Amino acid sequence: MGRLLVIIGAAIGLAIVVLFGFLLYVLLASGNPAYWEGDIAAFERRDVSNPPPRDAVLFVGADDVRQWATLPYDLAPVPVIQRGFGGAQIAHVTHFAPRIIFPYRPRAIVLMAGEADLSDVRGRRPEDVLNDFKTFVATLRGHGISAPIYFVSIRPSPMRSSRWLGAQRANALIQDYEKTAPGLYYIDVATSFFDAKGDLRDEFFRWDGLSLNEKGYALLTQIIKPTLIKAGYGTGSELQ
Repeated sequence: MGRLLVIIGAAIGLAIVVLFGFLLYVLLASGNPAYWEGDIAAFERRDVSNPPPRDAVLFVGADDVRQWATLPYDLAPVPVIQRGFGGAQIAHVTHFAPRIIFPYRPRAIVLMAGEADLSDVRGRRPEDVLNDFKTFVATLRGHGISAPIYFVSIRPSPMRSSRWLGAQRANALIQDYEKTAPGLYYIDVATSFFDAKGDLRDEFFRWDGLSLNEKGYALLTQIIKPTLIKAGYGTGSELQ
């Protein structure tokens, strides 16, 4: 009996080690743009079978874009293209810009990224997020993409509350930078995730304390949509 317990304990220990190793591999690999190649290839196949609308507002970024299942309907009548993938960092979006930005010639670009940057296991500073955003802008402008760029502020989450100070710093740096360059705009969504007492409002998040639920996306819609409508993007191609 004792031997059996030892074997079971060893098996459980080995399973934990394997699981930890796998999670570490995923965390390290996801920092490499090549990790997202499958997602980008899927976008390209979709473009062939179901061409996106022309003169649309392009949403690019990480999970908040990818998981926004009702984005085209929430933003209507603003025509949108949705290109969010996994835990994308700003540098990843820049890397794949020739495949998920340049071909569309969008009227405007909404970037929703930065949270994954600060969660990178290699360690990323708010200043690194700013520099990557500058590179993103320079890359687009250098390839003739003159469309306005809207940066949606990095939002808080219960799961990553310990990183919120860094996120606030990154938001402030990017907001200051956007004031110095034409065609760049900052959309503050982070403030609305807190109540009057300054406490994070848990009702906007799924069980994991990280992903947004329907209320969370409704909140984003209430902030982002009026901004785009006011800027004149409320008319254009039909949804496809």
